[in-house]
Amino acid sequence: MAHPTPSSARAAVVPKAAALMLFVFGLFPLANVLSGGQAIPWYRHALTFWIVFGGGLLIALFLVARRAASAVERAWDAGSTAVMRVPSRVFIVTTAVLATTLAAVLAIVCFGRQPHNADEVAQLFHAKILLSGRLSLPPDPHPEFFGMDNMIDRGRWYSQFPVGGPAFLAIGVLLRAAWLVNPALLGLTVCAVYGFARRAYGEAVGRAAALLLALSPFALFMGASYMNHVPVTWLVGVAMWQLAVWVRAERARDAYFAAAWIGLALGLAVTIRPLDALLVIGVFAVMQIVELRGSSGRARSLVVQCVVGALPVAVLLIVNARTTGAPFRLGYEVLFGAAHRLGFHLDPYGTAHTPLRALTFASQYLLQLDVLLFEWPLPAVGVIVAGLLVLRHPSRWDYLLLLLLFAQLVGYALYWHPGEFRGPRFLFTALPAIIVLAARAPFLIANATVGTTRLVARLALPACVLVAWLGFGLGDTAIGRIRQYRRASPVSRIDPDSLVRSTGLHHAVVFINEGAEARNVHALWSLGLSRGDAARLMVSAPACAVRSAIDSEYALTPPRIAGRRDRLIRRALSFDPRAPLSPACVVDEQRDSAGSASYAPFFPANDIDKNGHVNGDIVYVLDLGERDELLRERFGDRAWYRFGPRRRQGDQLPTLIPYAR
Repeated sequence: MAHPTPSSARAAVVPKAAALMLFVFGLFPLANVLSGGQAIPWYRHALTFWIVFGGGLLIALFLVARRAASAVERAWDAGSTAVMRVPSRVFIVTTAVLATTLAAVLAIVCFGRQPHNADEVAQLFHAKILLSGRLSLPPDPHPEFFGMDNMIDRGRWYSQFPVGGPAFLAIGVLLRAAWLVNPALLGLTVCAVYGFARRAYGEAVGRAAALLLALSPFALFMGASYMNHVPVTWLVGVAMWQLAVWVRAERARDAYFAAAWIGLALGLAVTIRPLDALLVIGVFAVMQIVELRGSSGRARSLVVQCVVGALPVAVLLIVNARTTGAPFRLGYEVLFGAAHRLGFHLDPYGTAHTPLRALTFASQYLLQLDVLLFEWPLPAVGVIVAGLLVLRHPSRWDYLLLLLLFAQLVGYALYWHPGEFRGPRFLFTALPAIIVLAARAPFLIANATVGTTRLVARLALPACVLVAWLGFGLGDTAIGRIRQYRRASPVSRIDPDSLVRSTGLHHAVVFINEGAEARNVHALWSLGLSRGDAARLMVSAPACAVRSAIDSEYALTPPRIAGRRDRLIRRALSFDPRAPLSPACVVDEQRDSAGSASYAPFFPANDIDKNGHVNGDIVYVLDLGERDELLRERFGDRAWYRFGPRRRQGDQLPTLIPYAR
């Protein structure tokens, strides 16, 4: 009987340790233990779903496999043979087109092709800035009317995001199809993941990984967005694919080409999401240094990789120098200061980011991944854990996948913002690694077992996919999640272009009423308060108190900038909540009770003229009440409209009405 060598025994410890960590953080509700049950309030429901439906599914598969083993085996062999018989190129092109098509359909059906997040909005407008031939715009004379989170509007006007993300969107804006950029990139990501997985683990795992990615609701919903996570994930997938080529390259020329692609992909990723890219670069550096032993050709190829990768990074540094004022200073720090950085400190909103909070975030991300990655009756992290537990001889690629996952998890646990958007978006860069780990799990379990258990291992994931996409009567499925997004406020799916066509608008200004709180926040920004100070004041005092403090500051003649922040905070916090509402606050309540709308889809619909100012046939601005008259001199020759009120009580959609002075 053969006994494992000490080195192989030590190697087997790594996947077991990784499985233990993933269990503690991703299956056990550690986030709830650390937060008093607040981090993942739906955990009990998810656990019940996994036990009842997931357990029931496994029992049903076990009974079928036990009682009809031969028939199931024949059916499995016939099905897998049919899939494997499809030519590789036909298979991957079809799967990539499927992913792109599904993401595009969801962008229309669920989200109306509109941005729903301040990150999306800011980067879309930044893309228009780039297409105007500028890296930034001169600040608007009245920035409060164009106030938007994540936009820098002091000294220069641009978004906080590195230039790479807006540059990708600019391609789509130029083609009048910005909403299709991420669906197309998701399809390309499927190709890249397949390219890596088939080289690392074989054709069967490659095809399984491609299909899982193409049918992952989390991937599809993110692909239906404008978020910059999607291009970075594609670039990381390309780098992984080429790393597999680089490792196996027998000719120096092949190594050089692969290294160049790795450098270009990771260099471009730096220009989009620098932290994500640096985490991946660190993992790749470890892997490539290990592979250099005894290979001088590969060592020389790293020079090519570094030179090619440095080119897009140099572009980022130049853009930073011309916008933020320093090559290594990002827009995040311009907007939020040093409080935006990684580590344990007060975040921009005054909340302490502590080690305990970091552990909570790490667990929260993995628990969200359990549900939102696949919408299966089995937890996604649990599937990966099961595969790792039976992994006896981990390869270099297993180490790579685990390092990519844990690097992303640790890196963003140290970041102060939880950042959920259609799932744990801060893990999206590691999605290629996560998908391959999940796709490989049933192969590992099947190879480590026999008989009925082996059949169940093969059938479990296809059965889960069918439940997720055909479980029309269930809420905890991909179909249920689509219904959830569809039921969200129809206001968020309003298309400015359709509004213009349906109403025949021409040479007009449209004022968007976002509500009293939004008006107060934008006014505080225009008075010089930082995003963090404005947010803290808004949660510390009633809306009417903040409004009264703002009005008092506007009334000062001449304006006094010195001490303004302290005056605003003091006046707002000294407000007597028992006092009757001021006339201005009464008007605010009446206006908001008539209806409101989101400014998000309208802001990036603004055009930019040759002088770098917002202009065009239709200009969309925030409705700031009586302060709207400040725009009379600038836009007084246009027809004025308000968007936000509803014609009748109970109407779902706002109405465009002539502006009444």
